[in-house]
Amino acid sequence: MVKEHFIFEKLEVPVKNRLCEELLNFWSNIFGSEYVSNQNLSSILSGNEKKFNRDLIFIVRTSESIISTVHLTISKFDKRIGGIGEVATLNCFRGKGFAKILCRMAIEEFEKNRGKWLFLATSNPVAARIYHSLGWRYIAGTKVMLRISNNHNNIETFFNNFLLRLKTSKVKIVRGSPELRLQLIPAVLIPSDQVVLDFNSGIFSVRWFVQRYCMGLYPKYEKLDGNGAWFVALSGKFIAGLVSVRFYDDFAQVDGFCVPGVSEKVLNKLYQSAISFAQKNNFSNIHMIADKLDKKKNEFLLKIGCLPTEERVRVESKDGILDMIVYSFSKFKPRRRARNLHRHGGANVKEN
Repeated sequence: MVKEHFIFEKLEVPVKNRLCEELLNFWSNIFGSEYVSNQNLSSILSGNEKKFNRDLIFIVRTSESIISTVHLTISKFDKRIGGIGEVATLNCFRGKGFAKILCRMAIEEFEKNRGKWLFLATSNPVAARIYHSLGWRYIAGTKVMLRISNNHNNIETFFNNFLLRLKTSKVKIVRGSPELRLQLIPAVLIPSDQVVLDFNSGIFSVRWFVQRYCMGLYPKYEKLDGNGAWFVALSGKFIAGLVSVRFYDDFAQVDGFCVPGVSEKVLNKLYQSAISFAQKNNFSNIHMIADKLDKKKNEFLLKIGCLPTEERVRVESKDGILDMIVYSFSKFKPRRRARNLHRHGGANVKEN
């Protein structure tokens, strides 16, 4: 009955300018203009990522306007992985099942192209129940849900297999790009003892902090364009580690992580790639950062030639408080031992 009164469409990016504006206005009215800007949706709708990802917009409209949408992104680098975003319905049309119908359309499109792992994120319990009825399940420590096609594996099995693939494939270091937009998601969602995964992008381990981002992870790295860069360790089709470098006025800051079980040699190569990039951009003052309680990371930074400074950064959020030690990178490895690391203590300030 619903389909007799409304028009259902499947559109592939790029879309025409008029429709692009209509969609951006629709999403701005529901999510806010800041969200639309942060997600860089205008660029996506214009087809600027067409080389790397396949983006489809599923729409319900009346004869006058759009009333509901679902945005599906499928990786061209690995068609098995996809993400859902911009699930939105006008208030006056909610509760009529439009979003559920569009999600089913997206699932069908994804699976007919051999898609296996479909991610989305929600903090809305009503929406979560709808997604659950369609096969999505929450990932522990996150607001991210994963749907595994044909229910061949549960989420725990997916991550176990993910880690196994990392151990059995060769690793290469590459510059980050939109091609890896979706590959970021599982790499960040694996629990790690390292509290801060990447301070430059505000990403923390799901073992200690709730991860609320899914399709919003890549935009955090996209913002580094022209102001830094990011590098990933690729193991087959999966990300084994990631390090970013962010440029400030008088220094560059490097931070990152490897997935648990990946060799420290890989992390070293990632850091060296970021350091080299900073130096090529005329930065001689290079900083690193680590949670003062993260013994393994502090020892790693000392090992690669960093010295602790007196500067501290205090991170406060609703998930907890962290005291961070700022390091300065030196070409020459220091002779100091790790026990000297905490001689200054943690200053109770946000930044100094």
